[in-house]
Amino acid sequence: MRHPYAAAPTLPSDQKQIGGKILSLFQKILQNDLIADTNAPMTKDGCRLALRHCRRWDIDDRSIEVSHITTSESQGYGMLLLASMAGFKEAGDSPQWICGCGSLQDYFNAMLRTVLAFPSVIGEGNRLFAWELFGYPREGDNQTGYRETDGLKTAPFTRDPQTGDCATDGDMDVIYALLLADRQWGSCGMYNYRQIALDMLECLWDYCVHKEYRTLLVGDWASGRSGILGSAVRVSDIIPSHIKAYAKFDRKHDWQSVADAVYGVIGDLCEDRPNGLLPDFAVREDGKWKAPDGTIMEGDDGAYSYNSCRVPWRLGTDYLLCGDTPVGSRSLYEAIIQPLDTFAKTYTGGDLDRLGPLRLDGTPLGRPDPGVFAAPFLVTAAAGGNQDWADTVWGWRGLDKYNGDNYGDYIKLLSMLAAAGYGWFPDSDMVY
Repeated sequence: MRHPYAAAPTLPSDQKQIGGKILSLFQKILQNDLIADTNAPMTKDGCRLALRHCRRWDIDDRSIEVSHITTSESQGYGMLLLASMAGFKEAGDSPQWICGCGSLQDYFNAMLRTVLAFPSVIGEGNRLFAWELFGYPREGDNQTGYRETDGLKTAPFTRDPQTGDCATDGDMDVIYALLLADRQWGSCGMYNYRQIALDMLECLWDYCVHKEYRTLLVGDWASGRSGILGSAVRVSDIIPSHIKAYAKFDRKHDWQSVADAVYGVIGDLCEDRPNGLLPDFAVREDGKWKAPDGTIMEGDDGAYSYNSCRVPWRLGTDYLLCGDTPVGSRSLYEAIIQPLDTFAKTYTGGDLDRLGPLRLDGTPLGRPDPGVFAAPFLVTAAAGGNQDWADTVWGWRGLDKYNGDNYGDYIKLLSMLAAAGYGWFPDSDMVY
Protein backbone atom coordinates (compact mmCIF):
# COMPACT_ATOMS: atom_id res chain seq x y z
CA MET A 1 0.00 0.00 0.00
CA ARG A 2 1.39 3.40 -0.97
CA HIS A 3 -0.04 6.86 -0.46
CA PRO A 4 -0.10 9.91 -2.73
CA TYR A 5 3.15 11.90 -2.59
CA ALA A 6 3.50 15.46 -3.84
CA ALA A 7 6.97 14.55 -5.12
CA ALA A 8 7.51 11.03 -6.48
CA PRO A 9 10.35 9.31 -4.57
CA THR A 10 13.28 7.75 -6.38
CA LEU A 11 13.00 4.08 -5.40
CA PRO A 12 15.84 1.54 -5.63
CA SER A 13 16.19 -0.27 -8.95
CA ASP A 14 15.49 -3.57 -7.18
CA GLN A 15 12.24 -2.74 -5.42
CA LYS A 16 11.74 -6.31 -4.22
CA GLN A 17 14.18 -5.63 -1.39
CA ILE A 18 12.04 -2.87 0.11
CA GLY A 19 9.22 -4.88 1.64
CA GLY A 20 11.51 -7.57 3.00
CA LYS A 21 13.79 -5.12 4.80
CA ILE A 22 10.87 -3.17 6.25
CA LEU A 23 8.96 -6.22 7.48
CA SER A 24 12.05 -7.93 8.88
CA LEU A 25 13.08 -4.95 11.01
CA PHE A 26 9.50 -4.30 12.13
CA GLN A 27 9.04 -7.89 13.31
CA LYS A 28 12.32 -7.80 15.24
CA ILE A 29 11.27 -4.59 16.98
CA LEU A 30 7.93 -6.14 18.00
CA GLN A 31 9.62 -9.30 19.24
CA ASN A 32 12.39 -7.59 21.20
CA ASP A 33 11.39 -4.11 22.31
CA LEU A 34 7.89 -4.19 23.81
CA ILE A 35 7.63 -3.91 27.61
CA ALA A 36 4.40 -4.53 29.54
CA ASP A 37 3.42 -2.55 32.63
CA THR A 38 2.94 -4.82 35.67
CA ASN A 39 0.71 -2.15 37.23
CA ALA A 40 -1.96 -2.83 34.59
CA PRO A 41 -3.93 -5.99 33.71
CA MET A 42 -2.13 -8.32 31.31
CA THR A 43 -5.20 -8.47 29.06
CA LYS A 44 -5.91 -7.26 25.54
CA ASP A 45 -8.20 -4.46 26.67
CA GLY A 46 -6.27 -3.47 29.80
CA CYS A 47 -2.54 -3.89 29.20
CA ARG A 48 -0.17 -0.97 28.89
CA LEU A 49 2.84 -1.28 26.60
CA ALA A 50 5.91 0.80 25.82
CA LEU A 51 8.81 0.50 23.40
CA ARG A 52 12.06 0.37 25.31
CA HIS A 53 14.67 3.06 24.95
CA CYS A 54 18.37 2.28 24.81
CA ARG A 55 20.03 1.87 28.21
CA ARG A 56 23.32 3.54 27.36
CA TRP A 57 24.29 6.49 25.23
CA ASP A 58 27.84 6.35 23.89
CA ILE A 59 29.20 9.74 22.87
CA ASP A 60 32.85 9.85 21.80
CA ASP A 61 34.72 8.10 24.62
CA ARG A 62 32.03 8.88 27.20
CA SER A 63 29.26 6.46 28.12
CA ILE A 64 26.19 8.02 29.73
CA GLU A 65 23.95 5.68 31.72
CA VAL A 66 20.26 6.52 31.39
CA SER A 67 17.84 5.32 34.01
CA HIS A 68 14.56 5.27 32.11
CA ILE A 69 13.07 2.27 30.31
CA THR A 70 11.29 4.37 27.73
CA THR A 71 10.77 7.94 26.57
CA SER A 72 7.96 9.78 24.81
CA GLU A 73 10.25 9.80 21.79
CA SER A 74 10.29 5.98 21.61
CA GLN A 75 6.56 5.82 22.37
CA GLY A 76 5.82 8.22 19.52
CA TYR A 77 7.99 6.27 17.11
CA GLY A 78 6.28 3.03 18.12
CA MET A 79 2.78 4.41 17.64
CA LEU A 80 3.75 5.83 14.24
CA LEU A 81 5.10 2.43 13.21
CA LEU A 82 2.03 0.50 14.38
CA ALA A 83 -0.45 2.83 12.66
CA SER A 84 1.62 2.86 9.46
CA MET A 85 2.42 -0.86 9.33
CA ALA A 86 -1.22 -1.83 9.81
CA GLY A 87 -1.53 -1.43 6.05
CA PHE A 88 0.97 -4.26 5.48
CA LYS A 89 -1.00 -7.52 5.68
CA GLU A 90 2.14 -9.50 6.55
CA ALA A 91 2.88 -7.18 9.47
CA GLY A 92 -0.06 -8.57 11.41
CA ASP A 93 1.24 -12.14 11.29
CA SER A 94 3.31 -11.88 14.47
CA PRO A 95 4.08 -15.29 15.99
CA GLN A 96 4.68 -13.78 19.43
CA TRP A 97 1.65 -11.73 20.44
CA ILE A 98 1.76 -10.75 24.11
CA CYS A 99 -0.81 -9.82 26.79
CA GLY A 100 -3.68 -11.36 24.84
CA CYS A 101 -3.24 -8.94 21.93
CA GLY A 102 -3.84 -10.25 18.43
CA SER A 103 -3.48 -7.25 16.13
CA LEU A 104 -1.41 -4.13 15.59
CA GLN A 105 -4.40 -2.07 16.68
CA ASP A 106 -4.40 -3.93 20.02
CA TYR A 107 -0.75 -2.99 20.45
CA PHE A 108 -1.48 0.60 19.45
CA ASN A 109 -4.27 0.84 22.01
CA ALA A 110 -1.98 -0.60 24.69
CA MET A 111 0.66 2.03 23.91
CA LEU A 112 -2.02 4.73 23.92
CA ARG A 113 -3.15 3.60 27.39
CA THR A 114 0.39 4.22 28.59
CA VAL A 115 0.30 7.75 27.17
CA LEU A 116 -3.04 8.45 28.82
CA ALA A 117 -1.92 7.00 32.18
CA PHE A 118 1.21 9.16 32.53
CA PRO A 119 0.51 12.78 31.61
CA SER A 120 3.05 15.55 32.07
CA VAL A 121 3.32 17.02 35.56
CA ILE A 122 3.29 20.58 34.15
CA GLY A 123 0.00 22.42 34.60
CA GLU A 124 -3.45 21.20 35.56
CA GLY A 125 -5.25 19.17 32.92
CA ASN A 126 -2.18 18.84 30.70
CA ARG A 127 -2.68 15.80 28.42
CA LEU A 128 0.84 15.74 26.98
CA PHE A 129 2.93 12.65 27.79
CA ALA A 130 5.66 12.56 30.45
CA TRP A 131 8.92 12.34 28.54
CA GLU A 132 10.40 9.40 30.49
CA LEU A 133 9.11 6.37 32.39
CA PHE A 134 11.00 4.22 34.86
CA GLY A 135 10.81 0.54 35.74
CA TYR A 136 12.68 -1.65 38.21
CA PRO A 137 15.76 -0.12 39.87
CA ARG A 138 18.93 -0.90 37.97
CA GLU A 139 20.99 -2.88 40.44
CA GLY A 140 22.79 -6.19 40.76
CA ASP A 141 22.22 -8.43 37.77
CA ASN A 142 19.34 -6.35 36.47
CA GLN A 143 20.75 -3.42 34.53
CA THR A 144 17.86 -3.07 32.10
CA GLY A 145 15.04 -1.71 34.27
CA TYR A 146 12.78 -4.60 33.24
CA ARG A 147 12.55 -8.34 33.86
CA GLU A 148 12.15 -10.95 31.17
CA THR A 149 10.36 -14.28 31.53
CA ASP A 150 9.69 -16.58 28.56
CA GLY A 151 10.30 -13.70 26.19
CA LEU A 152 7.92 -11.27 27.96
CA LYS A 153 9.55 -8.09 29.24
CA THR A 154 7.78 -6.48 32.19
CA ALA A 155 8.32 -3.55 34.56
CA PRO A 156 6.22 -1.43 36.93
CA PHE A 157 5.89 1.82 34.97
CA THR A 158 6.38 4.97 37.03
CA ARG A 159 6.76 8.68 36.32
CA ASP A 160 8.93 11.05 38.33
CA PRO A 161 6.57 13.58 39.99
CA GLN A 162 9.24 16.29 39.67
CA THR A 163 10.76 15.70 36.23
CA GLY A 164 7.84 14.11 34.41
CA ASP A 165 7.34 16.96 31.95
CA CYS A 166 7.03 16.59 28.19
CA ALA A 167 9.40 16.64 25.22
CA THR A 168 7.80 18.31 22.22
CA ASP A 169 8.81 15.87 19.48
CA GLY A 170 7.52 12.83 21.37
CA ASP A 171 4.05 14.36 21.69
CA MET A 172 4.09 15.55 18.09
CA ASP A 173 4.63 11.97 16.93
CA VAL A 174 1.99 10.58 19.29
CA ILE A 175 -0.57 13.09 17.97
CA TYR A 176 0.32 12.39 14.34
CA ALA A 177 0.04 8.65 15.04
CA LEU A 178 -3.45 9.23 16.48
CA LEU A 179 -4.46 11.01 13.26
CA LEU A 180 -3.11 8.08 11.25
CA ALA A 181 -5.02 5.68 13.52
CA ASP A 182 -8.21 7.66 12.93
CA ARG A 183 -7.78 7.12 9.19
CA GLN A 184 -6.54 3.54 9.51
CA TRP A 185 -9.13 2.13 11.92
CA GLY A 186 -11.66 4.90 12.54
CA SER A 187 -12.49 6.48 15.88
CA CYS A 188 -15.69 4.60 16.79
CA GLY A 189 -14.04 1.73 18.64
CA MET A 190 -12.53 1.55 22.11
CA TYR A 191 -10.84 4.95 21.65
CA ASN A 192 -11.79 8.09 19.80
CA TYR A 193 -8.35 8.67 18.33
CA ARG A 194 -9.36 11.89 16.63
CA GLN A 195 -10.72 13.47 19.83
CA ILE A 196 -7.69 12.42 21.87
CA ALA A 197 -5.49 14.01 19.19
CA LEU A 198 -7.50 17.23 19.37
CA ASP A 199 -7.27 17.28 23.17
CA MET A 200 -3.50 16.84 22.98
CA LEU A 201 -3.24 19.51 20.27
CA GLU A 202 -4.95 21.94 22.63
CA CYS A 203 -2.21 21.30 25.18
CA LEU A 204 0.57 21.33 22.58
CA TRP A 205 -0.60 24.79 21.51
CA ASP A 206 -0.89 26.06 25.08
CA TYR A 207 2.39 24.67 26.40
CA CYS A 208 4.77 24.10 23.47
CA VAL A 209 4.19 26.99 21.04
CA HIS A 210 6.05 30.22 21.77
CA LYS A 211 3.49 32.96 22.32
CA GLU A 212 5.41 35.60 20.33
CA TYR A 213 7.51 33.74 17.77
CA ARG A 214 5.05 30.87 17.11
CA THR A 215 8.01 28.52 17.08
CA LEU A 216 8.08 25.21 18.95
CA LEU A 217 9.52 25.12 22.46
CA VAL A 218 11.63 22.15 23.51
CA GLY A 219 9.00 21.03 26.03
CA ASP A 220 6.12 22.23 28.18
CA TRP A 221 8.59 23.05 30.97
CA ALA A 222 9.99 25.88 28.80
CA SER A 223 6.66 27.67 28.46
CA GLY A 224 6.90 31.17 29.95
CA ARG A 225 10.51 30.61 30.93
CA SER A 226 12.97 33.48 30.67
CA GLY A 227 16.45 33.19 29.24
CA ILE A 228 17.79 31.25 26.31
CA LEU A 229 15.79 28.06 26.99
CA GLY A 230 12.53 29.99 27.00
CA SER A 231 12.70 30.36 23.23
CA ALA A 232 15.29 27.80 22.05
CA VAL A 233 14.21 25.42 19.28
CA ARG A 234 15.29 21.80 19.06
CA VAL A 235 15.75 21.66 15.29
CA SER A 236 14.62 18.03 15.06
CA ASP A 237 11.24 19.17 16.47
CA ILE A 238 10.70 20.98 13.18
CA ILE A 239 8.36 18.46 11.53
CA PRO A 240 6.37 20.55 9.04
CA SER A 241 4.31 17.65 7.63
CA HIS A 242 3.00 16.96 11.15
CA ILE A 243 2.12 20.62 11.66
CA LYS A 244 0.32 20.79 8.31
CA ALA A 245 -1.72 17.73 9.29
CA TYR A 246 -2.64 19.38 12.58
CA ALA A 247 -3.97 22.34 10.60
CA LYS A 248 -6.27 20.03 8.64
CA PHE A 249 -7.85 18.55 11.77
CA ASP A 250 -7.63 21.36 14.33
CA ARG A 251 -9.27 24.53 13.01
CA LYS A 252 -9.30 26.13 16.46
CA HIS A 253 -5.60 27.04 16.39
CA ASP A 254 -3.47 28.70 13.73
CA TRP A 255 -1.05 25.87 12.98
CA GLN A 256 -0.16 27.49 9.66
CA SER A 257 1.52 30.29 11.61
CA VAL A 258 3.62 27.63 13.37
CA ALA A 259 4.58 26.05 10.04
CA ASP A 260 5.59 29.49 8.70
CA ALA A 261 7.60 30.20 11.85
CA VAL A 262 9.59 26.96 11.79
CA TYR A 263 10.35 27.41 8.09
CA GLY A 264 11.69 30.80 9.14
CA VAL A 265 14.04 29.12 11.62
CA ILE A 266 15.32 26.84 8.86
CA GLY A 267 15.75 29.79 6.53
CA ASP A 268 17.93 31.63 9.03
CA LEU A 269 20.02 28.56 9.86
CA CYS A 270 20.75 27.54 6.27
CA GLU A 271 21.61 31.05 5.10
CA ASP A 272 25.13 31.03 3.62
CA ARG A 273 25.50 27.32 4.50
CA PRO A 274 26.03 25.27 1.31
CA ASN A 275 25.90 21.75 2.81
CA GLY A 276 22.42 21.80 4.39
CA LEU A 277 23.69 20.66 7.79
CA LEU A 278 21.65 22.10 10.66
CA PRO A 279 22.54 22.27 14.37
CA ASP A 280 20.84 20.33 17.15
CA PHE A 281 19.39 23.55 18.57
CA ALA A 282 18.66 27.09 17.42
CA VAL A 283 18.69 30.20 19.61
CA ARG A 284 17.29 33.67 19.03
CA GLU A 285 19.83 36.46 18.71
CA ASP A 286 19.44 39.95 17.24
CA GLY A 287 16.13 39.04 15.62
CA LYS A 288 17.40 35.92 13.87
CA TRP A 289 17.90 32.22 14.60
CA LYS A 290 21.43 30.87 14.85
CA ALA A 291 23.36 27.86 16.06
CA PRO A 292 24.34 28.19 19.73
CA ASP A 293 27.93 28.43 20.86
CA GLY A 294 28.70 25.50 23.15
CA THR A 295 26.16 23.69 25.30
CA ILE A 296 22.71 25.00 26.14
CA MET A 297 21.01 21.65 26.94
CA GLU A 298 22.64 18.40 25.92
CA GLY A 299 26.20 18.64 24.61
CA ASP A 300 27.34 19.63 21.14
CA ASP A 301 24.22 21.72 20.67
CA GLY A 302 25.60 23.80 17.81
CA ALA A 303 26.64 20.74 15.79
CA TYR A 304 24.90 18.27 13.49
CA SER A 305 24.59 15.65 16.19
CA TYR A 306 22.17 13.21 17.84
CA ASN A 307 19.14 15.48 17.50
CA SER A 308 19.57 17.00 14.06
CA CYS A 309 20.60 13.63 12.57
CA ARG A 310 16.83 13.31 12.05
CA VAL A 311 16.62 16.41 9.81
CA PRO A 312 17.12 14.56 6.47
CA TRP A 313 14.25 12.24 7.43
CA ARG A 314 11.89 14.90 8.85
CA LEU A 315 12.39 17.59 6.20
CA GLY A 316 12.82 15.06 3.41
CA THR A 317 9.45 13.56 4.35
CA ASP A 318 7.86 17.02 4.32
CA TYR A 319 9.18 17.61 0.80
CA LEU A 320 7.97 14.22 -0.48
CA LEU A 321 4.53 14.36 1.14
CA CYS A 322 3.69 18.04 0.78
CA GLY A 323 5.94 19.37 -1.99
CA ASP A 324 8.41 22.24 -2.12
CA THR A 325 7.93 25.43 -0.13
CA PRO A 326 9.78 28.74 0.35
CA VAL A 327 12.45 28.73 3.05
CA GLY A 328 14.02 32.14 3.42
CA SER A 329 15.28 33.30 0.05
CA ARG A 330 15.28 29.77 -1.39
CA SER A 331 13.00 26.76 -1.50
CA LEU A 332 13.16 23.81 0.90
CA TYR A 333 14.62 21.68 -1.88
CA GLU A 334 17.29 24.22 -2.79
CA ALA A 335 18.21 25.12 0.78
CA ILE A 336 18.13 21.72 2.53
CA ILE A 337 17.16 18.65 0.48
CA GLN A 338 19.56 19.00 -2.42
CA PRO A 339 22.52 20.24 -0.33
CA LEU A 340 22.11 17.41 2.22
CA ASP A 341 21.85 14.83 -0.55
CA THR A 342 24.93 16.21 -2.29
CA PHE A 343 26.86 16.40 0.97
CA ALA A 344 26.08 12.78 1.86
CA LYS A 345 27.25 11.54 -1.55
CA THR A 346 30.45 13.58 -1.41
CA TYR A 347 31.29 12.97 2.26
CA THR A 348 30.74 9.21 2.22
CA GLY A 349 31.93 8.38 -1.28
CA GLY A 350 29.34 5.61 -1.11
CA ASP A 351 30.52 4.28 2.27
CA LEU A 352 27.70 5.17 4.65
CA ASP A 353 29.59 3.68 7.58
CA ARG A 354 31.55 6.95 7.66
CA LEU A 355 28.53 8.91 8.87
CA GLY A 356 28.32 10.22 12.42
CA PRO A 357 28.23 13.51 14.34
CA LEU A 358 29.55 16.45 12.34
CA ARG A 359 30.51 20.05 12.81
CA LEU A 360 28.47 22.38 10.66
CA ASP A 361 31.41 22.76 8.30
CA GLY A 362 31.09 19.05 7.51
CA THR A 363 34.13 17.78 9.43
CA PRO A 364 33.78 14.80 11.80
CA LEU A 365 32.91 15.35 15.45
CA GLY A 366 33.89 12.15 17.23
CA ARG A 367 33.65 8.65 15.85
CA PRO A 368 31.19 7.49 13.16
CA ASP A 369 27.80 6.13 14.23
CA PRO A 370 26.09 5.01 11.02
CA GLY A 371 23.42 3.04 12.92
CA VAL A 372 21.86 6.39 13.81
CA PHE A 373 23.15 8.78 11.14
CA ALA A 374 22.94 6.83 7.86
CA ALA A 375 19.29 5.84 7.35
CA PRO A 376 17.79 9.38 7.37
CA PHE A 377 19.69 10.04 4.14
CA LEU A 378 17.44 7.45 2.48
CA VAL A 379 14.78 10.14 2.45
CA THR A 380 16.87 12.90 0.90
CA ALA A 381 18.13 10.33 -1.63
CA ALA A 382 14.51 9.49 -2.46
CA ALA A 383 13.86 13.21 -2.93
CA GLY A 384 17.09 13.90 -4.80
CA GLY A 385 16.35 12.00 -7.99
CA ASN A 386 19.74 10.28 -8.47
CA GLN A 387 19.06 6.60 -9.19
CA ASP A 388 22.62 5.41 -8.57
CA TRP A 389 22.76 7.15 -5.20
CA ALA A 390 19.34 5.83 -4.19
CA ASP A 391 20.57 2.32 -5.02
CA THR A 392 23.73 2.92 -2.97
CA VAL A 393 21.83 4.03 0.14
CA TRP A 394 19.27 1.24 -0.12
CA GLY A 395 22.18 -1.18 -0.53
CA TRP A 396 23.84 -0.09 2.72
CA ARG A 397 24.39 -3.23 4.75
CA GLY A 398 23.19 -1.58 7.94
CA LEU A 399 19.58 -1.54 6.71
CA ASP A 400 19.40 -5.30 7.22
CA LYS A 401 20.50 -5.15 10.85
CA TYR A 402 18.48 -4.97 14.05
CA ASN A 403 21.01 -3.47 16.43
CA GLY A 404 19.00 -3.31 19.64
CA ASP A 405 19.99 0.39 19.73
CA ASN A 406 16.37 1.40 19.75
CA TYR A 407 16.84 5.03 18.78
CA GLY A 408 18.70 4.06 15.63
CA ASP A 409 16.44 1.11 14.78
CA TYR A 410 13.23 3.13 15.02
CA ILE A 411 14.60 6.03 12.98
CA LYS A 412 15.90 3.56 10.41
CA LEU A 413 12.51 1.91 9.93
CA LEU A 414 10.60 5.19 9.78
CA SER A 415 13.11 6.51 7.23
CA MET A 416 12.68 3.38 5.12
CA LEU A 417 8.91 3.78 5.14
CA ALA A 418 9.15 7.42 4.03
CA ALA A 419 11.76 6.76 1.35
CA ALA A 420 9.87 3.75 -0.03
CA GLY A 421 6.70 5.75 -0.59
CA TYR A 422 4.84 4.42 2.45
CA GLY A 423 4.73 7.69 4.33
CA TRP A 424 1.21 8.90 4.90
CA PHE A 425 -0.32 12.33 5.24
CA PRO A 426 -3.50 11.55 7.20
CA ASP A 427 -5.70 13.97 5.28
CA SER A 428 -5.10 12.01 2.07
CA ASP A 429 -7.08 9.00 0.88
CA MET A 430 -5.39 5.64 1.06
CA VAL A 431 -4.32 4.05 -2.23
CA TYR A 432 -4.37 0.24 -2.36
